[in-house]
Amino acid sequence: MFTIIMSMSLFMLAGISIRFGASEAAADIRKTISTGLVMNMGEIPGDQVFQLVPNEKGEMVRTLKVPLLTRAHLAEILDIDGVEGYYTNQGFETAYTGLKLHPGGYTSTVKEAERQVSENRPGWTEEDIASNETSAHANGFYIVNEGKWHPFFRNGALELAAGRHIEEGDRAKAVISEELAERNGLQIGDEIEAYNFELMSGERYGSAYKTEIVGIFKINFQQDLSNWTSEDQILANVIFTDSYMRYWAQSEYNTYYGRQVLGRESYDILDNITLYVEDPMMLGTVKETLMDIGSVDWSYYSFKEYDRDYKAAAGPLNKLIRLSTILAAVMAAGLAVVLSLVLAIWMRSRQQEIGILSSLGITRRGILAQIVLECCIIAVIAFVAAGVLAGPVTAMADERVSVSVNKNIGKAPYEVEINEQSGSISVNKMPSERMASGHHLTPEAAGIVFFVILVVTVISVIISCRRIIGKRPKIF
Repeated sequence: MFTIIMSMSLFMLAGISIRFGASEAAADIRKTISTGLVMNMGEIPGDQVFQLVPNEKGEMVRTLKVPLLTRAHLAEILDIDGVEGYYTNQGFETAYTGLKLHPGGYTSTVKEAERQVSENRPGWTEEDIASNETSAHANGFYIVNEGKWHPFFRNGALELAAGRHIEEGDRAKAVISEELAERNGLQIGDEIEAYNFELMSGERYGSAYKTEIVGIFKINFQQDLSNWTSEDQILANVIFTDSYMRYWAQSEYNTYYGRQVLGRESYDILDNITLYVEDPMMLGTVKETLMDIGSVDWSYYSFKEYDRDYKAAAGPLNKLIRLSTILAAVMAAGLAVVLSLVLAIWMRSRQQEIGILSSLGITRRGILAQIVLECCIIAVIAFVAAGVLAGPVTAMADERVSVSVNKNIGKAPYEVEINEQSGSISVNKMPSERMASGHHLTPEAAGIVFFVILVVTVISVIISCRRIIGKRPKIF
């Protein structure tokens, strides 16, 4: 019994110590990584929310039937204590610039098509080649209000190298990559012209979107490209611009296809926003203050915590927490099962002793208390012995478990993920170095294990003794 309890206690102490250490390390990481509150408007039929009315210019604009979040609320939201800044995902536009880009899938396709045509091999039309040629010189324009709060810059994947970010109130400004600037001899103050184009034919249409370069960014990692990664999905070809481009792109598109052109006021609605909060402990307070803004009907919005970067950075530690918790729980359950079986056998060997005590008038409760006391004394001694051995055993267990959870660490500091539906990209921060749990046996951890050991011991005794106690001794 001593050996069983000591062994189980040892593993439980190791598991709980690793868990406590990993939890503290994860909490430290959370303090150094951006956290925030994400609000997304639900999918609601447009006619329930908007109505079209003409403005003073005669343009049709959408006006709200219900109080939703608009750009007019930003000043009030940013004044909330603890809010550092905001980011609203306005998507991206793909537009032809004619620039020399980092080659991708369309460039490879054009080369292959030209080779097959030169060999008089059928299958490629002039329209096919023209479409791919246009896409090979089309950039992905990411629309932002405050460039410094964009997730690519917040998590360190991109870094401003010269000039400034896109700022609130900008009109037709751009921030480009160092590679794009170098390939095309561009610098701050130069202008880029972009055009909408018809995807199937590659035909460009409408007026140009002329944007001035105000900043240049550098990429802090090597993007992993496949043969099918299109040019507008390569970070080196990405251009950050302001919200005016969305109005331009929609207007040109609707004009070209004979649809109704809406006024720019229609784009002031914020259907999503991420508020960056300086302290994770303030998320609840920020949400409560936000909900007190009576000019917005918050029933149209869902809330969740922004923790993507934290989950990526602290992924190995969180996995370590789960594994160590499972280890401690399995040991506790195993102790209960094994101890119950051992005690059941032990109780049969003491059946005559228990019967004599019972015949002498000692109550069932008294006999049970004696056996519980005996087992608890053994449990205490076993626990103390386990505590002495816990240090080196915990270090060894932490090393073995850490190797398992850290096996993929350091392969790439960032991971580029492509949305298959929209074609947009996201850059996720990945753990770049091995995470150590910094395990240590605290009084709190030891107290938890000691309490569990005693509870399991008492329950095992009660289960094992319930059929034996109270029986009369056999007379020989």
